[in-house]
Amino acid sequence: MHVDSVLRDIAAIHHLTSDAFAFSLEGATAFGGPGFCAHIIFMRSGQLRMVQTGHSRTLTQGDIFVACAWRPMTLEGTDDLDALIITLPAWWAMQRFLDGLLILPDLHVGKDYFATPIMAKLAGTIFDLPNDDTASAAQGLTMIADLMRTALAACVDTAKSLPRWQGRIGGILEFIMRNLDTPGVSAHDAAASLKCSVRTIYKTCASHGTSFNAFLNEIRLVTAQYQLMHTNDRVSEIAYGVGFSSLSHFAHLFRARFGVSAKAMRQGRSAYLPH
Repeated sequence: MHVDSVLRDIAAIHHLTSDAFAFSLEGATAFGGPGFCAHIIFMRSGQLRMVQTGHSRTLTQGDIFVACAWRPMTLEGTDDLDALIITLPAWWAMQRFLDGLLILPDLHVGKDYFATPIMAKLAGTIFDLPNDDTASAAQGLTMIADLMRTALAACVDTAKSLPRWQGRIGGILEFIMRNLDTPGVSAHDAAASLKCSVRTIYKTCASHGTSFNAFLNEIRLVTAQYQLMHTNDRVSEIAYGVGFSSLSHFAHLFRARFGVSAKAMRQGRSAYLPH
């Protein structure tokens, strides 16, 4: 297996060529971990079989598939596999093109869809950009997200929801991600959205060693951290954008979570970013 990887604005893009392989990946266990992301897979040649949440699909040349990497998956590739993979942070993908589709097991755009070759060519163009052309990379990723939103709406069977065994905690996570920028969102709001009791929300979170508010704050803080490390947005914009209504409260929680202030992390981010 050979992988060439580049960083392009908010995304990592990987060009994968491989002999035959098969392996399984566990879902993300930490919201700040590398697994808490979405992969857009552009097939160039060969075949790739994806098995996720009890559903399988074999991808061939020209297909596009979105894999939500916080769920376990199994992959099997053929000898002549060639694929381009755009890896995006979950919060960005959910806000830009996955909202409303998170409970679906098969996010596939076929080669026959009219915009598929356009998106594939655009992905290749972004991969080939100079490292310092961040403006073009950001514009290109936004264009892909807009096209993906339209393509998934046209191609995905929204009647195929995930099986019940996905669990209540997955529903709570998806509720939080959909409402991340809403100040004051509460367990009562989650219960109303998920059509269950507030007690069920509390018990579900407790069974996973957390509380609803701790769960919410963890996702907000990790999302804010990612934006601090990968964008030039002001700290205040980031804090309000992930749902905090008080800058002082955000500052207190951020320092407690990461051991450094948001401003200090921004100023020294070159030391925090992986090399």
